[in-house]
Amino acid sequence: MEGVTYAALLHDLGQYPFSHTLEVLYPWHEENPTWFLKNGEIREAIEEAYSIRKFLLFLKHPIVSGDIDADRMDYLVRDAYYTGVAYGLVDLDRLIRNLRYDGEKLIIGQKGDMAAQSLLLARSMMYPTVYQHHVSRIASAMLIKAVELERIREKEVATMDEVDLIALLRGSERDEVKELVKAIDNRRLYKRVVYTNKELKNVEELKKALEDEFGHLAIFDYPPKPKFEEKNAFVEGDQRLSNVSPLVRSLVELKDTHWRWGVYAREDVREEVRQFLIDFLG
Repeated sequence: MEGVTYAALLHDLGQYPFSHTLEVLYPWHEENPTWFLKNGEIREAIEEAYSIRKFLLFLKHPIVSGDIDADRMDYLVRDAYYTGVAYGLVDLDRLIRNLRYDGEKLIIGQKGDMAAQSLLLARSMMYPTVYQHHVSRIASAMLIKAVELERIREKEVATMDEVDLIALLRGSERDEVKELVKAIDNRRLYKRVVYTNKELKNVEELKKALEDEFGHLAIFDYPPKPKFEEKNAFVEGDQRLSNVSPLVRSLVELKDTHWRWGVYAREDVREEVRQFLIDFLG
């Protein structure tokens, strides 16, 4: 289990700056951490106790990468603390005490099922108040647009941290990139023109039309819907959590109600973009 602990500490190795934000431009690959483990300075330390091949298996352990894993337990509580909201509170001690590994999967004991349900409840509450909050979405969309315009190669961005990336964007030779980053720095964020959960059929068509008409002054943001993998966690009796919990089933059914897509624009062109959307969408 010691190797699993190390894998949990290193499971985000190779992640892009700003966590999952840039994955819309650079899709996540399982090879990302593998490359760093094989080619980075960490390899020498790992090979003091394990082969790289064996360590890569630890990264797939359900404690490291599963329906209810250490990462989910950590980021919900940490994000709630640093954003100052009270929705990420989970009885992690009770949940951890009532998890057991049967050699293939993690199983939640009967005394841990309420704690497991609270984990999913916390995530469902954090989604609209933090992860899908319009200010967060707008700032992320502006950063993504700046990186896209800078045309940074995937291999280059994969070796950067947040400081490296922002420094590169601030020193860009492209005026529109510097403008976007300066606006983020000064919290002069774009404004919402559309922010709705009504699904759109012609996603790519609208995205291209906005780019052709407004360039970087209007940004189209159509995020993927949440998955809530925790619902698939196993509980005693070899059943899924969603099969034994009416609360979890309800949360899964309601998850799409918090999902939103948006169009954001610089304030001086906001009304122009609004009229464009009215004409485009009919």
